[in-house]
This record gives sequence, C-alpha cells and structure tokens, in this order.
Amino acid sequence: MQYTVIIEETVSEEFTVNAGSIEEAETTARTLYRSGEFVLDPGNLEEVRFLVSPAANREPPESD
Repeated sequence: MQYTVIIEETVSEEFTVNAGSIEEAETTARTLYRSGEFVLDPGNLEEVRFLVSPAANREPPESD
C-alpha cells in the first residue's frame, strides 16, 4: 500500500532591524526576508511534524 507523507519543519533565526515601531520592524523584516537578505539557516530546527495518510488512488486521465 502506498502512503503520502508530509514532513513539515519549523526553523527559526534571530535578526535585528532598526525601526520606529513594532509594525515597522515587522514590515522591514518581511521585506528583507522576501528579498533574500534575511535567510534562515537549517541548523536552527525548532519542530518536525510527520503527517501520513493513504495515497490517493488516482486514475490517469483519459485520452481523447
């Protein structure tokens, strides 16, 4: 029997930003993260979850 396994990891990293408010700090951090300037190292693993379910029994699409 085949199973679908989803592995979900949560990693964390601390970064420092200069900002005038908490909201501005979050906006700055999001911008830097999306631009690739803030990169999380895989070494700071916080949590791993494994989700297992029977694989969907998929039929190949019919050809016309």
